[in-house]
Amino acid sequence: MDQNVKNAAATLLQVYADIDLLALELCSDRLPFAPTPEARKELMRQINEEVVHFTIQEQTLLKLGRPFEPVITLHGRQEIKTWFSRLDWYGFLAGLQLGIEGIGISVVEKVSSHADPLIQESLRIPIADELRQSSFGVREWRTRLSRSSASEKEEYRRQVLEIFDQVYRMAERHLPVPFEECWSMMGLEKSDLWVMVRSRTEKVLAQAGFEPALPDSFVA
Repeated sequence: MDQNVKNAAATLLQVYADIDLLALELCSDRLPFAPTPEARKELMRQINEEVVHFTIQEQTLLKLGRPFEPVITLHGRQEIKTWFSRLDWYGFLAGLQLGIEGIGISVVEKVSSHADPLIQESLRIPIADELRQSSFGVREWRTRLSRSSASEKEEYRRQVLEIFDQVYRMAERHLPVPFEECWSMMGLEKSDLWVMVRSRTEKVLAQAGFEPALPDSFVA
């Protein structure tokens, strides 16, 4: 594989490693306030999985000659964590399990399919685990919606779409990475990735029990 392509893939892997660290931090912050023993157990399981993900990716970056450095600044982390801390339990699940893990992983899957075997292997376990993590958020939301009225469901969907929108806008602000350049190096088009993101968004919402829809920032 061309060295420029490997460099682009390594840059994206650095981002994914930092997002896994951020997910670990968000789960740790929420852990004392999880509403049930099952929820605490799930957050602890995700924390352990994120440690594994980061360790794999850190080791891969070292093999590529790119020691891990955080992409999100300390100020950015504080802003993101403060925003998540203001969400209730279901908002937290919408932002992390449905948004970052459920929808964001679709981009990682596509990048992995165009990467070299070393990077593909470093993403294999994270991709599988994050799909499972998303399924927990889906189950929690399905349970909530099963006892909600039609008007409540519509309001919850509006709230979830707003959370997706805010997560995307925070990513734009706090991930100063030339994504389009990296994707292009790997033979990926931004428009194709957006098709995947929109499709996955509608799928995740439907799995959770909502009528499919897209946040404003996904259709602009």
